[in-house]
Amino acid sequence: MEYDALIKSIDELASELLFLDSREIDIPSSGKFMNSLEEIIKEAERLRVAPLVQIATGLNQILQKMVFDTLPDKGLGFGTFESGIALMQEIAGTLQRNGEFTGDIQPFLEATANLTGVPIHSETPKKEGAPPPDQEPQVSKAQTQDLSLVKDFIAEGLEYIDEIEVNILNLEQDPENSEYINAIFRPFHSIKGVASFLNLENIRHLAHNLENLLDKARNNELTVTPPLIDLILDGADVLKTMILQLKDEIENRPVKPLNVDLAALAERIQNAEKLGADDVPDKKKLGEILVNDGVITNDDLDHALKVAQTPPPKKIGEALIDEGKATPKQVSQALRKQSEKAVDASTLRVDTRKLDDLIDMVGELVITQSMIQQDLSQQVNANKNLMRDISQFFRITSSLQRTSMRLRMIPIKQTFQRMSRLIRDLAKNEGKSVNIELIGEETEIDRNMVDEIYNPLVHMVRNAVDHGLESPEDRAKAGKPEKGSICLRAYHRGGNIVIEISDDGRGLNKEKIADKALRKGVVSSIEGLTDQEIYMMILLPGLSTADKITDVSGRGVGMDVVKQAVEKLRGKIEIESKLGMGTTFITSFPLTLAIIDGMLVKVGQEIYVIPTTAIRKTLRPAKKDYSQVVGKGEVVNVMGQLLPLVRLYELFGIEPEYNEPWDAIAVVVEGEGHAQCLLVDRIIGKAEVVIKSLGSDLKNIKGVSGGAILGDGRIGLILDTEGLFALNERK
Repeated sequence: MEYDALIKSIDELASELLFLDSREIDIPSSGKFMNSLEEIIKEAERLRVAPLVQIATGLNQILQKMVFDTLPDKGLGFGTFESGIALMQEIAGTLQRNGEFTGDIQPFLEATANLTGVPIHSETPKKEGAPPPDQEPQVSKAQTQDLSLVKDFIAEGLEYIDEIEVNILNLEQDPENSEYINAIFRPFHSIKGVASFLNLENIRHLAHNLENLLDKARNNELTVTPPLIDLILDGADVLKTMILQLKDEIENRPVKPLNVDLAALAERIQNAEKLGADDVPDKKKLGEILVNDGVITNDDLDHALKVAQTPPPKKIGEALIDEGKATPKQVSQALRKQSEKAVDASTLRVDTRKLDDLIDMVGELVITQSMIQQDLSQQVNANKNLMRDISQFFRITSSLQRTSMRLRMIPIKQTFQRMSRLIRDLAKNEGKSVNIELIGEETEIDRNMVDEIYNPLVHMVRNAVDHGLESPEDRAKAGKPEKGSICLRAYHRGGNIVIEISDDGRGLNKEKIADKALRKGVVSSIEGLTDQEIYMMILLPGLSTADKITDVSGRGVGMDVVKQAVEKLRGKIEIESKLGMGTTFITSFPLTLAIIDGMLVKVGQEIYVIPTTAIRKTLRPAKKDYSQVVGKGEVVNVMGQLLPLVRLYELFGIEPEYNEPWDAIAVVVEGEGHAQCLLVDRIIGKAEVVIKSLGSDLKNIKGVSGGAILGDGRIGLILDTEGLFALNERK
């Protein structure tokens, strides 16, 4: 039993080596090996097994030389590394059986010294708890290392931090889940190992201290509490800042100061480690959670406890369900669902610029396909074999386009998790307690869309926490659970991704909104307006109904910016609310900004593309439906509503086929919260077009958002309805 921990560490190291994909050791695997060797040295020193300390030290030297590619013979180095692990297994097994090892390790030590050029001595490892030599990350030491290794560490490190943040938030919802603790422990462990390789002492030291803290938690020496969660998040934030400092330094950019007292943070971690499970308040039980959430009463809980203790014994959740006091869903929510285990997949890092180049080339291929199709349609007696081959070419092109677009699709999960962290921090600052529910995290969206949609979504989340959710006292008075709820939900609908942000707060007061709109002169009357139309008024400039201004919101700016940001991305926003019950913001965005479904229309000799998301309907207006209204100009009566008429040929200076509206086609489009009719000569049809930028010189042209190469090789301008409305108003 004395050598069990030592044997386990050596066997784990052997297993990690066995499952390497090749005889190459990269940064992530080297970090794992270094951590394993460190544990072996520590345990071997405790048991006074000098041979194992010497061998592990030699393996460490080989490992460093292999990673930095300074071994004269990499194959020999890998073989020596393997034989060293096998020798350690032999020594540990002999000690377990006989209590002593009498073999000779000198040949191995000599071979290692000859290979690395470094003689092996049994040294005492540096004390892990010692404070770092200075307050700033020692990024300058990284400059002496292989820059490619440092860049790999930065990329891996930032991914590890994201992984830590995700799982620490999951752990906060389910403190007893050991899987979450292990999932947080492993990234810190990996960061520590690689940072040690690269001589990044402060990063290694902080990661090690946080790792120790989590080790105590997973061994039940510490209880997971909100202060512990805060401490780990603070530590992860500091690690992220250090890694970003390192990134700035190797890219020769100014390095921002850390502005963090590392000694104070280390002291907080040490103080937390001193707290045992007995010193921490007991965690809430399942029954208490259900009582606090208003699902059951204290009497229900007392009765269920008695039932649960009656033979055959039951769990409290089962007893409550059997008694009809709670539903399985309510018990499940109280227990918190365990997150789905991450599925390992073979992945390959690709520079995003290369990926974008690939998408652009596929777009060119699709355009060429359209041109070929256009030419073939004009041939009467085309060769049958040629037509068959080209049909196959079209199928392959379409499949290639779908596949290449999927390459750029990533789950919305990371965006949701970033917002979860934001919700948590905002709620804490506001003194509110919030339960966060994420649904549809695996729903995919174009990588280029992620950053674009983040800001408008963040503002809606801020409003949900600040204005939507009541304080715990107000919720209790309203008969609600003290802990509020915010749900982020994503799903695909048609060619769009729909993101819903819901809260169970106070809801929107439509009378208050309408009164503010009337006083601001936004509307002259609210008669005939639906609830939805009144709710949408909060998206207008300066129409905040907040009772007070806070650091988060309430100044009457922001929601109009949210609306503009959403519509700029060809998206739409809807609002559903019920007073006292909560509010839901429903936003829909196209899955990608690279391709657009559009309607091709002809004006004179020019062809334009109108995004189908903006089109309400098309019609040829009757002569009686056309009129001129004083102060409004030309209008068309569309189903009882007078809509302004926009003559595209006048805006763009084109000679049209038809001057009279009743001879042409009116396309009813929406934008800026209202609709107008665009007058065109003909509708050619619907098409999926690849969006092309017009370049820096033409990017700010009002009414035009981009261009597309059509099947006949001509350029079709993609119209921006909001810009057209603005142009029409200036006439």
